[in-house]
Amino acid sequence: MKKTLLTFVCVAFCMFAAFAQNDVTVKPYSFNHSNVSMNVDKIDLPEVNVDKLLAEDAWAEKGTPVRIGYTHNVDYNFHNSGRTDVLADGSRLWRLSFSSPGAIMLTAVFSQFHIPEGATMHVYSADRSQVGGPYTNEEYEKLNGYMTSDFIFGDEIILEYYEPANAPFHGEVTVARISHFYHDLFHVQDEGKGYWGDAEGDCHYDVACPVADPWVDQVNSVVCLSITNSTGSYRCSGAMINNVRQDRTPYVLSANHCSTASDDAYIFVFEYQKSSCDGYTGTYTKFVRNGVMVASAGYNGNQSTLQNSSDFLLLKITGEIPSNITNKLVFAGWDASGASSVGVAIHHPGGDYKKISFPRVVASPGGSYNKYWVVAWYTNPNKGCTEQGSSGSPLFNASGRIIGDLSTGSSACDYPEGNDSYGKFSYSWTNNNNSNNARKLKPWLDPDNTGTLSLRGMHYDGTPAGVESYSSSSSAFTISPNPSIGDITVKGSFPMGKGICNVYNSMGMLVQSQEVLTDNVFNLHFDGLSDGIYFLEIVCDKHIYQSKMLIAR
Repeated sequence: MKKTLLTFVCVAFCMFAAFAQNDVTVKPYSFNHSNVSMNVDKIDLPEVNVDKLLAEDAWAEKGTPVRIGYTHNVDYNFHNSGRTDVLADGSRLWRLSFSSPGAIMLTAVFSQFHIPEGATMHVYSADRSQVGGPYTNEEYEKLNGYMTSDFIFGDEIILEYYEPANAPFHGEVTVARISHFYHDLFHVQDEGKGYWGDAEGDCHYDVACPVADPWVDQVNSVVCLSITNSTGSYRCSGAMINNVRQDRTPYVLSANHCSTASDDAYIFVFEYQKSSCDGYTGTYTKFVRNGVMVASAGYNGNQSTLQNSSDFLLLKITGEIPSNITNKLVFAGWDASGASSVGVAIHHPGGDYKKISFPRVVASPGGSYNKYWVVAWYTNPNKGCTEQGSSGSPLFNASGRIIGDLSTGSSACDYPEGNDSYGKFSYSWTNNNNSNNARKLKPWLDPDNTGTLSLRGMHYDGTPAGVESYSSSSSAFTISPNPSIGDITVKGSFPMGKGICNVYNSMGMLVQSQEVLTDNVFNLHFDGLSDGIYFLEIVCDKHIYQSKMLIAR
């Protein structure tokens, strides 16, 4: 009993400390000034029937996002609520508190946020141990839809707005929602489950396990999505994705049914994964607020729409991505050619820590379902499937490029015989030559219409994903001579058999692909390549081998 209590206290303290932004450059005005009253108007929100919500959630199926929060739809602004103080120097201070009994944590969602330069909005807990913000007029410049605040743990959240006396205009802010998160986050910690959810099964590998080492760049592209709208707060999976310009546009690929409401507000959680294989703790505090929908099509959770179009959602992050995220961030590569090979699936089952699963078969069923890849998993040992909350997660081919995103399926840890359907990236590329750019991927990922159908991933610093991480590992190989005129000898620890040799230019674009017969030593010829630096990738027996090559004639 003492051990359980100690675990609870430690977890709670760590979670609160992680979100207590005590080092914010600008603190709420009332924290540093004694010339204002501490009495703040409070709005007591209706009680949330958590038992009823949990009962509903128990019947939810894959193909729908995981619900973990209830939405209080409100309409409060500077004119109809809160306490406004006009201070001696002419500046203005507005504060309003919301109480939602029983909440694990709360967030505020703004439908209007128009404030002048110099003004700030903060959110904080009743005991002031947690502070989110400041939110400034720069948030307004980026806002295209709904904006959500930082998470505040506990059942009370206080909003504080400060406007200097010399402001060119009075700000206008509307609070449209208070999100009440009811998932019992603390209870699941003793089982090593995630802070934002928990997987139902145990047939997934943590991405911190050695089996995920060859896929580290793909792992670092996958994010957990928090989506809040007028009906509740939900969790899905997605992946940062590269574009042909490789200009760091922060696109996120997910599934259409994860975000079907026009009033969705987004939070993107990065590196949400365990620190060690089969461990009990991990990272969960790296997130970016706010994004907009760019394009989407297909399945919306209703089986009748499953055959209409491939299921995809393309979002764009509008919030600033801090350096503690960009130092590991990877924009995943993709393949729109329509070819398939067996790679991996990386996802957040049940909103849990990031997991990796290994398909046994990736097939195209044809017929009316030709818009989807059908994935079958291993049944003995049972180490692979997806769950509710995995929706939108990427399916990578053997070369580590996205070929689909999870739509729906029947697989589960207790039913490994089930199959899953992934919306085909190749179909979503033009969506059957749809004339509406908001219904296909190509206009956004190949905006200059270059005709590129396969693109390597990219680290945030611009280097090709995968190359450096393999250069000093056992999965590297040697090339001689290097530089060469295009005729090379390859030496490495390859399994004997057939493989694929992919060649990428310095921009990460696939410029050549050919079948090869692998051995410890074999020869390759590249007569058609111009002078320059290339990255060679040999894929065989579910392994990837990579190295650099310089052609100079």
